[in-house]
Amino acid sequence: MSQPDVFLPSLYIRLAIARVRGRMRYRVGFLLMILGVFVANTFEFVALLVLFGQVRELGGWSAGEVALLWGMSQMSFAIAEAFGHGFEGLAPQVRSGEFDQVLVRPLPVFFQVFASDFQAQRIGRFLQGAMAVWYSRSDPASIPWHASDWTTLTFAVITGSVIFFATFVLGGAWALRVVDGQELMNTFTYGGTTLSSYPLDLFSDPIRRAATWVLPLAFVNYFPALALLGRVAPDGMLPFGLNPITLALSAPIVALVYLGIAVVIWDRSVMRYQGTGT
Repeated sequence: MSQPDVFLPSLYIRLAIARVRGRMRYRVGFLLMILGVFVANTFEFVALLVLFGQVRELGGWSAGEVALLWGMSQMSFAIAEAFGHGFEGLAPQVRSGEFDQVLVRPLPVFFQVFASDFQAQRIGRFLQGAMAVWYSRSDPASIPWHASDWTTLTFAVITGSVIFFATFVLGGAWALRVVDGQELMNTFTYGGTTLSSYPLDLFSDPIRRAATWVLPLAFVNYFPALALLGRVAPDGMLPFGLNPITLALSAPIVALVYLGIAVVIWDRSVMRYQGTGT
């Protein structure tokens, strides 16, 4: 590994620590931000539980099973949002011309945007997601959890965070091409976490296919949850007829391929970037 390759991770860690320390200078405000994120997501989860107060199942999924999907999605998205916020907030910099300064610095453009922000307060969303997963264990329909299940859950959350992070990278690439296109990308990032919070088999066939082959949200939590819960997917839901366990094991490969595609698109967008004239 070359010296620059070693230097960049070390530099990122230092920058992230510096940002956390900077926010911790105002501890009350920082803790209130974490609490605000936690409460906002808790209200959404409570609304989901209220729904199950009216119906016993949602498309054959119990409250605990949907809570598992919800929690996995929220934890994955929280990690991705913490590390990928630099790409999410790129559009205003492109619009104002600040991004042009990034191009002349002696560091990779991807790294500069990646290291430009670290959202430690997203731990509030992560904790809420973890509580939802813990709640799912109290469901009478829930299966006993073993050490291997917790390992599967951990890898699924990490894999899901890579998929969401790659989507943020694609959003940054989109911002370089379409200055005012942030709202459209939000439908894929924030809309994606909402979609993945519910069983995928509840949606229409075009959405199912898009969430499997275009934006691989099914690999964030749906396929891993099927494997964890021992559920049988409806006909036509599983690519190539593979079983949920195989799909859950292949999720990390899918995530890395998706991230690789996102990085390639990002690099090409940077090469074709011509500025906004501001």
